[in-house]
Amino acid sequence: MNSAWIPWLLVMVLFSVLVGVCAGFLKVLDGSPATGALLAAGAAFGGTALLCMAVVPVVQQLRQRR
Repeated sequence: MNSAWIPWLLVMVLFSVLVGVCAGFLKVLDGSPATGALLAAGAAFGGTALLCMAVVPVVQQLRQRR
């Protein structure tokens, strides 16, 4: 594994955490119970993490075309 992946993986995880926290906070402000906010935060985190991981192969393919 290339050592350059570690900082990018950390950035992806921290960005996903930020999106999840924001989604949970917005749910709490909406008046939802804590369980609903936790579910929304988890779904937002998972979706963002999957999207970030899906971008990696696309970028690799685009770099190979050059």
